[in-house]
Amino acid sequence: MLNCLTRRTFTKRVGWLAIAMPACISLSGCLSKPAVDPHVITVWQPFDASNQAALDHLVAAFEKSHPNIKVRMSFASNDLTSSQKLFLAIAGGVGPDVTFVDGQQLSEWAARGALADLSDAFGKSGLKSDGFWNPRWRESTFRGHVFAMPWGADPNFAFLWNKDLFRKAHLDPEKPPRSIDELDAMVDKLTARDPQGNINILGINPWEWSGANCLFTWGYAFGGNLYKEPDADHPLGTVTADDPKVVNALEWMAKFGKKYDVRKVNAFSTQVVGVGNDPFFAGKAAMRLLHVSQIKTLHQYAPTMDFGIGLIPAPMDGEYPNGWIGGWSLAVPRNREVRPEAFEFIKWMCTSDEATAIEANEMEQFPAYAKSPVFDRLKKDPVRGVFYQILANAKHVRTLMPVQGYYMERLGRAMDEVLFGGQPAKSALAKAGVDVTKRLESVADELALHGTETAK
Repeated sequence: MLNCLTRRTFTKRVGWLAIAMPACISLSGCLSKPAVDPHVITVWQPFDASNQAALDHLVAAFEKSHPNIKVRMSFASNDLTSSQKLFLAIAGGVGPDVTFVDGQQLSEWAARGALADLSDAFGKSGLKSDGFWNPRWRESTFRGHVFAMPWGADPNFAFLWNKDLFRKAHLDPEKPPRSIDELDAMVDKLTARDPQGNINILGINPWEWSGANCLFTWGYAFGGNLYKEPDADHPLGTVTADDPKVVNALEWMAKFGKKYDVRKVNAFSTQVVGVGNDPFFAGKAAMRLLHVSQIKTLHQYAPTMDFGIGLIPAPMDGEYPNGWIGGWSLAVPRNREVRPEAFEFIKWMCTSDEATAIEANEMEQFPAYAKSPVFDRLKKDPVRGVFYQILANAKHVRTLMPVQGYYMERLGRAMDEVLFGGQPAKSALAKAGVDVTKRLESVADELALHGTETAK
């Protein structure tokens, strides 16, 4: 069984999140516990103001269909570096009934005892794990236990090209690159410089989605893998940062950076201010990777652009179609009991026809629930249909391990060492793998994580 931390132990270890509190202050003493209203649930969400109308719509729709339950939803910053409000609340015993959690955070939060086990509630709900996109379901479990229900599914990424720039470069605008060799050849023809050697038109910036996200994207496209999940022989899993095909992907980016000058590529990509002046939207970059959240931005800032959209190119021995999935899930903080009203809200948000339609139509989020009827429309859309194809074929998430945040940081550092420092890709990634393995073993010893269990 999972060795979960007690509240007292979790409070002691809250420093893991870089939360500095004077030793003389008792967290549970300075935060009073509010009385629980059985008809009200509190929900903390991480989204910016642009999503407020959709969130209000979700709450109103839930309350209309559940007239005996009221939802009090409020903002709380929640990511790999700024979840202090939530963890202070958990340590003090005053967390919300429901919180959003980024899928990549879940293994670490579950290992640290921050989340309640939802296995029993899910088992009694009538839902089945195969109702969700499989990578997102796996990302919501840890060591055989369910710690969240998948809500959103981000298909990463679509490949976009400017057909007018293809025509100017005498390339067929209806034939995007399928392979990395074809991509390289097209970049040669599409990139233009001024007399001083500065870039005027860029074929593509392959590390535009910087750091680890970039390495996940191209590493998977090259057919690599960054982590082997636990098995009987390797109960902690195996960090595979220097997988030969991941090394190939980074070597390709390094070769690209040397040819086009990584600093000039970055200067070109960052010389403008404001989303509307993005080089691709401004017609100065011929190709790019597009996130699903940028569809509205594309239509807003490049409404007349003649563009094509498809799948990311890959080596002929790589993975095609390719892509990976991220997304938000809904969970219950460990200091809270799993109230039936709270789980009903989670279930409704993640699986109901009404909630998944609002999620897709108003928040530009693909539901993690694969059976949502909204996909009947999405997969027929000329742009969103490509993202649906990525979603339907994706095998990967980031990595399902309790030191995910540290792994992300080390992969980003390794990329910088290669692109800007000239280090060999294999040695930089191997060193990152050694560091992450040591951190994983240290955390496992600290939390007494032994053995494996198969995710339900």
